[in-house]
Amino acid sequence: MNARTITAVAVAAVLVVSAAGATAIAQPNSPAAEPVADAGDAVEQSDGETNYTRLYVDQQYRSLRLKPGESETVTIAVENGEDEAVTLSPHLYVPPRGERPVAEEWVDVGTDDLTLNAGEEREFDVTVSVPEDAELNRYGGEIALTEQTISYPGRPAQPANGVSLSVEVYREPTVRVVSDTYAHSQVQAGDSFTREFVVENTGEQAVPVRPELVTEDRYRPYNGRDTLERSWVEIDAPGEIAPGETATVEVTVTPPSDADRGDYRAELDLGLKDPARPDQSSYWQRVSLRFQVWTQPEQPFRTSFAVSEDAENVTLDLSANRYGSADSEPASFDVTFVAPNGTEVDAERVSVTDHGSVDLAASRQQAATDGAYASGGKHQTFEYRLDDPAAGSWSVEIMPENAMQFSYEITRNEA
Repeated sequence: MNARTITAVAVAAVLVVSAAGATAIAQPNSPAAEPVADAGDAVEQSDGETNYTRLYVDQQYRSLRLKPGESETVTIAVENGEDEAVTLSPHLYVPPRGERPVAEEWVDVGTDDLTLNAGEEREFDVTVSVPEDAELNRYGGEIALTEQTISYPGRPAQPANGVSLSVEVYREPTVRVVSDTYAHSQVQAGDSFTREFVVENTGEQAVPVRPELVTEDRYRPYNGRDTLERSWVEIDAPGEIAPGETATVEVTVTPPSDADRGDYRAELDLGLKDPARPDQSSYWQRVSLRFQVWTQPEQPFRTSFAVSEDAENVTLDLSANRYGSADSEPASFDVTFVAPNGTEVDAERVSVTDHGSVDLAASRQQAATDGAYASGGKHQTFEYRLDDPAAGSWSVEIMPENAMQFSYEITRNEA
């Protein structure tokens, strides 16, 4: 079987990755070239065409995750797709740009017999050994199988046949935020709420704590959200966390009494530095703050309803959602019915019902957790009853207390 040919023209060559591996495929209508007997430099023909050795590999991408001082061996299977024997020359190729390069001394190709007969498949081992003093980071390279390279306009040459290699050098984290990193609450303008975030240091050296409030996130812009004023936030944190100790970062948010109601978001960068994490890795120690500011109304909410002559009583159900800490003030309502003749009738509250939900699949950032159970939120229903109402047009006045959101349902029970 002859080697495939790629026509060298001004446009980019076509490189097709097959399910079995990587192979260079000729552009349509390009003539076949003479077979090659080795895997050296690609042969350029007088008519501007280039021959590439046809090889297949089982896996074109290999990704390793190693600690300093560790090593791992991967097996690469190569099949010769030519009609002639091919001699491989596997070696590490480091691209001139992209991730940090894998060091040549980290890689050892364990094979002596590098000649593959026509149609033969061969396996060889590649061992990656990370030295003890390696810097924590992600490294990239490629195990080139031959000396042949292929070029695209405006790009550096790269191996025509190879296996991409990615190596992440890591250590087990020693600094963790062990509490939830998501705070969702409701707060009345002029009041405040406080959240505590617990950080654990299991390492052998002290860790600095430098919390900073981030009101704008260029990675996740808060479209349609109100901007949090830095003056609303007070942060109480230690300067460092000693080895083997835990510490608490306390955040108190106090919107002023004249703050605009709305939905506010911000992030708190705890300013932690884990010696076991890369310097550019900071997502793990960012805390999300989201809260809604509301104001207590001065006048009650009022709505009207009609009562027929068959009505024996009227019931009013008020449902109030609860977010935030368990120690927040409970919701309550002051309810007054107004008869068709204008007489005010104080409503009798006859029941209070607690509602909640549990989701075993909810993430920590979406719900408060208690072991295996995640609470999806709570709300209460307050039932008021008006007996023997006169027929006609009634209204009800509802003044909420400590209830940012509530819904109502009016039922006329008829004989």
